[in-house]
Amino acid sequence: TPTGRERISYGAWAARTRQLATVLDDLGISADGRVATFGWNTSRHLELYFAPACTGRVAHTLNLRLFPEQLTYIVNHAEDEVIFVDNSLTKLLWPQLPTFTTVRHVVVMNDTGGDLPTEAPNGIEVHDYEALVTAAAPREFHIDDENLAAAMMYTSGTTGNPKGVIYTHRSIVLHTFGVMMADSLGANERDTIMPVVPMFHANAWGLAHAGVATGATLVMPGPDLSPGALLDLIETERVTVAAGVPTIWMGVLAELDGRDTSSLRSIPCGGSAVPTALSEGFRAKTGLPIFQAWGMTET
Repeated sequence: TPTGRERISYGAWAARTRQLATVLDDLGISADGRVATFGWNTSRHLELYFAPACTGRVAHTLNLRLFPEQLTYIVNHAEDEVIFVDNSLTKLLWPQLPTFTTVRHVVVMNDTGGDLPTEAPNGIEVHDYEALVTAAAPREFHIDDENLAAAMMYTSGTTGNPKGVIYTHRSIVLHTFGVMMADSLGANERDTIMPVVPMFHANAWGLAHAGVATGATLVMPGPDLSPGALLDLIETERVTVAAGVPTIWMGVLAELDGRDTSSLRSIPCGGSAVPTALSEGFRAKTGLPIFQAWGMTET
């Protein structure tokens, strides 16, 4: 985080996720309401991957890098009722709030340790994430239908406006099994997985769900995706699987000399084609070629 590293056990995370589920009830979010997130890869964002879905609602991750008019279109098209935003990103989100037609609440997650905004336009209520979660009692989860929508993302890899893509509980579980298979990533309990790929990018390629499913340690890099910061995490946290797009690994390649990356066993890369020079550069310096992954938001 911007204020240093934080650690949390799965037990504590699970308890907070159940409390967050109660928060969604208390805010009056519809039974199948869309719960939007505008945040970095953090443990709080992981809570938001699960609490909406496990209460029958739909987790809707918003892409931080969209043009403002695309963000407005997506929020209104999805009919998001609440947006959870990292404090470090409020300056990006706040100018757009007057353009949102269905948002009734904004919940700010204090990743900076600084002051939080308290007012918003259009009668939108502003809340402090930690205050809400701390005050809420944990809720039990029960989903009757595995074909219910659990998560939602929009793909801009099309003509015209971005298109909404729905992931069901069933599809997420099946994809998680796929990530756990030995001939794909073979995610397992012994792993320390670092999803550099954003959590708003195709469900973080399934790595966040696979981490929870297997009990692997998850290293969430937060907002600092600089090569030095990522290499510090790989070295000190002994990361075994680190996944990101080619531009991320190009920057890391340039700073690999003198770094201990011996813990790594796989470096999945996707989002665009992996240049041969990049993969062979990693092979020369780490002994591992880039693991070329392919997928689409739609699949």
